[in-house]
Amino acid sequence: MGILNFGFDNIELWRSQEMQLVQLMIPAESAHDTVAALGDVGLLQFKDLNSDKSAFQRTYANQVKRCDEMARKIRFFHEQVEKAGMTVGLRAVPDKGFNMDELEVRH
Repeated sequence: MGILNFGFDNIELWRSQEMQLVQLMIPAESAHDTVAALGDVGLLQFKDLNSDKSAFQRTYANQVKRCDEMARKIRFFHEQVEKAGMTVGLRAVPDKGFNMDELEVRH
């Protein structure tokens, strides 16, 4: 065991190691969980196929805008509650995550 032992005894992660390029087709609704799980494995390198696009041209830009708008609305309501002298009680967070469509009111 040498001084520079990073715990990679059974695998080779150096560029000289043979690699394969694969393309995964993942449904949008499960993409986040899938990429997170693959990242946890730690044996993959992701390639950005949209490197020519700015952040605002990417497919997730609308979701970021929706989150920003929701945060703005929450700040507004919080300020209004404080102005009215009311207190906000805490409630338990449900086990399941929130869906942005369920949180937004469609007009």
